[in-house]
Amino acid sequence: MKIVNLLVMLFLIAATPAIAIASGETIALGPATISLDLENIGSYTIEKESVISMDHEEKDIRFQYEITPANIIIDDKLGQIILEVHQMSTAEPMDEPISERDQSTGIEHCIQKSDMIHGSREMTMKEYEVDGHDGVLATIEIDSDDPLSALGLIESNDPLYVLGWCLDQKDGEGSVVCVIGSDLPWETTKEIFDSISSDLA
Repeated sequence: MKIVNLLVMLFLIAATPAIAIASGETIALGPATISLDLENIGSYTIEKESVISMDHEEKDIRFQYEITPANIIIDDKLGQIILEVHQMSTAEPMDEPISERDQSTGIEHCIQKSDMIHGSREMTMKEYEVDGHDGVLATIEIDSDDPLSALGLIESNDPLYVLGWCLDQKDGEGSVVCVIGSDLPWETTKEIFDSISSDLA
């Protein structure tokens, strides 16, 4: 009997890493892969969308800009998670103003230009470390009359939390920025944000 119990314990110990790995999800988006733990959100589906391409021109600043998006849609409709990878054709300032006219840093600019923001919006921003990178966390308050709710872009009246970080930042500049947004409650959102690991593809 003791031998049987010992075998059961050994099986459970050996199975634990597999269970932890199974709760994670790795998503490849353009030049980056993002892994995150979605164990606490229930059933979900991942929908990748078409790449958005544009040209950025401002005085002598010109570069091509691509956004690769994906939506994580939670089956019980309690919220959703949106992922984007922004890639610029040249390295741009990440922690300093991007131009004289626009005093946003490169990461803040990517958050503001994210498709999940939809236009000029009031938000609070603060530093937030993600996967060993110096990121920026934006918080946007939402109510039932908010256009984001009317468009069906968010599923709750919880704040929209948007986190951005640069994967290839070096000497203050970079060209690949990851952006993730969540309208889940902060406790759940924080667990997901803190579980993130990311790398260049």
